[in-house]
Amino acid sequence: MEKQYTFIGNASKSGISTYLFKDGKLQFSSSTQDFERCTYLAQDKNYIYAVQEIGDENKCGYVISYKKTSKGLMYINKKSSAGSNPCHIEISPKNRMLFVSNYRDGYFSTYKINFDGSIGKLIHNEVIDSKKSHLHCAKVFNNEHNVITVDLGMDILTVYEIYSNKLLKISSKKLEDGTEPRHIAIYNNNIFLVSEKSCELYLLNFCNQKINILQKASILPINHIKKPNDTVAAIKVSNDGKYIYTTLRGHNSISVFKYENNKIELLQNILSYGNTPRDLEIDKTQKYLLVANQDSYEISIYSRDVNTGKLKFINKQNTSLPTCILSE
Repeated sequence: MEKQYTFIGNASKSGISTYLFKDGKLQFSSSTQDFERCTYLAQDKNYIYAVQEIGDENKCGYVISYKKTSKGLMYINKKSSAGSNPCHIEISPKNRMLFVSNYRDGYFSTYKINFDGSIGKLIHNEVIDSKKSHLHCAKVFNNEHNVITVDLGMDILTVYEIYSNKLLKISSKKLEDGTEPRHIAIYNNNIFLVSEKSCELYLLNFCNQKINILQKASILPINHIKKPNDTVAAIKVSNDGKYIYTTLRGHNSISVFKYENNKIELLQNILSYGNTPRDLEIDKTQKYLLVANQDSYEISIYSRDVNTGKLKFINKQNTSLPTCILSE
């Protein structure tokens, strides 16, 4: 098996950690050791981009760029996130753009990426309501012609058309109050959305300039009565689009869904073997799934049956306050 590296963002002071991942095991390689609270990451072939989740109503967070090298990640540059507490970052390689979601004040910020990988000029910065908005995610789709944002505070999804140096808002969808939409995964024309508070998985599409809800299903285990601390965090979809994986904090588990014939169905719920599963990732072989258990300082590793989608726990490894996992 060829080498693959796994990058772990965290809420500690240790910077971004790089691990060699092989045969279901993580081997520490290096750490940037430069900026604290690099909580969420995005990548293309040669670069890693991170948000530094700091800031309050009077101070912005930051977005940071690194170059991948044989000796680890090499710092390139750093810019204001043009909002407070950035919690998510998305890259559009075709458009050479970065999309940043600022949680505290809800600002959606878009930057151009320079040809040397550095973060370029800010070309878009807006918010629906800086007192109520809590932007949590932005994802490109439709062959990178569009980007969709998720406002957890306002329960609103918004779609933009992407142009070379600007964005144009073309559609929005208001969900039920208190749903708290959080993260999105994209596969072809399917948009899979998880809601933090209502603990649901939505199947959406974007057709005729409208966001349509096709189905929604509970992420909670069968016969489990929702408790106040049960909140959904992350979502990933397999490369073949057949299986969807979500994390459930409080209950501390992973829910596995099958997608077939335009329907989603709960297949499995398995413990996260740690506290507060904040993020998860499927490795590039699709044979393993990794879970970042933030509050128990652990990465849980599972084998993944590529034919059934089901998971089997293998082992776990300590790491400081993990919040994001990114595999090459």
